[in-house]
Amino acid sequence: MKFSLALVFLVVSIVSVVPAQARNTDPRPPNVIVILADDLGWGDIGANGAQLIATPNIDRLAAEGVRLTNFYAGANVCTPSRAALLTGRYPIRSGMQNVIYPHSDFGLPPAEITIAEVVKDAGYATGMVGKWHLGHRDKFWPTAQGFDEFLGVAYSNDMQPFDLYDHKTVVQSPAEQRELTDRYAQSASDFIARNRDRPFLLYYAETFPHLPLSVPDDAQGHSQAGLYGDVVEHLDEGIGRIMAALEANGIAGNTLVILTSDNGPWFEGDAGNLRGRKGGAHEGGFRVPFIARLPGRIAPGSISDEMAMNIDLLPTIAALAGADVPRDRVIDGRDISGVLMRAEQTPHDVLFFFDGNDVAAIRDRRFRLVLSTFYRNFQVPFERFGTALLFDLELDREERFSYLREYPEVKDRLMAKVEAMRAEVADFRKEPASPFPPKDPDAPKGPLFSHH
Repeated sequence: MKFSLALVFLVVSIVSVVPAQARNTDPRPPNVIVILADDLGWGDIGANGAQLIATPNIDRLAAEGVRLTNFYAGANVCTPSRAALLTGRYPIRSGMQNVIYPHSDFGLPPAEITIAEVVKDAGYATGMVGKWHLGHRDKFWPTAQGFDEFLGVAYSNDMQPFDLYDHKTVVQSPAEQRELTDRYAQSASDFIARNRDRPFLLYYAETFPHLPLSVPDDAQGHSQAGLYGDVVEHLDEGIGRIMAALEANGIAGNTLVILTSDNGPWFEGDAGNLRGRKGGAHEGGFRVPFIARLPGRIAPGSISDEMAMNIDLLPTIAALAGADVPRDRVIDGRDISGVLMRAEQTPHDVLFFFDGNDVAAIRDRRFRLVLSTFYRNFQVPFERFGTALLFDLELDREERFSYLREYPEVKDRLMAKVEAMRAEVADFRKEPASPFPPKDPDAPKGPLFSHH
């Protein structure tokens, strides 16, 4: 009996020195913050080896959480990637396989179910800050897609008109891009403070480091990576402010914070020695940073090489929130909480990489089969030449050499899955919108609402 009592006292003393925040004793389901950078490359953060850019706040998230080294955006450009993240579906399924422009009149269909709608049904407050880019008519706006409130912009910062909105009201025209990150961080902090006593989902979609690049005067010249580096470092400061807001409101220990990017880097940035960039079919266009932090449930400083994609966020967040995943439609994503929290293997056999209507690549745990790639001013469809490129990602992460000769059976196995997916989505194909506005000067451009 004396031994048992001694053991009990030992256990109690050990538990008592563990901070309450780390023990995560909050009985409520976790709050969720999804931070989505725009065009942030795999190698642009310190946790992934950036040498000329300092990201101490992002690196702290990695040190206190898990970092996935084989995580992918759901597409290689903005609109489809965001649709994939919010719906848990490959973007072609929602008709969002192409980029939306200011003159576009289409958007994420109201019938689609977003992460915000899923957790809202489970009692969560929902807010969005930042870049939407999934349609700018009433029925496509964030507040029609499950978000209680919205402060941000309609689309990319190289598109015009570019105004800042609070819900549907323009609060700055044009938006002062130097101020955006600070405005976003303040709005996010306010949302956190107002909702600290209930579970919430905050979707924080940064405008940067998408071009054109812009920072406040006091953030100029801090980085060794030019203006691009300044922008990423200022973005990192904004993330630090969000984390400070969580701590100030006493909820950092029960908040899942996820950081990722919508695709690879564009004309600047570091793809992390991966082949290709934004818009391409290779790894550099799709593989992006991914960090998740949830004290007490995700082991600090953990790293997983398991493959996953942003389509996995909806089922994963739904599982943590105690919410239901839609059962009346195909959900391509899988719950990866086991990957994040228990070092489990990926639930995916394969991942598909869509470029618009087309499956441009497919990968399993080891191999990646590339079916087309961009050269000069056109797509090169390798299949028309009776070939493809088969990369061994364990041996050749940079996709330099094809091993089609060595593994014909792998190509046949992956191609069978490609053909099945092609047949499944054949009816969803649609022509991309022209990036050029109509010649009619009176044609509508930018957000159009029927009421305020």
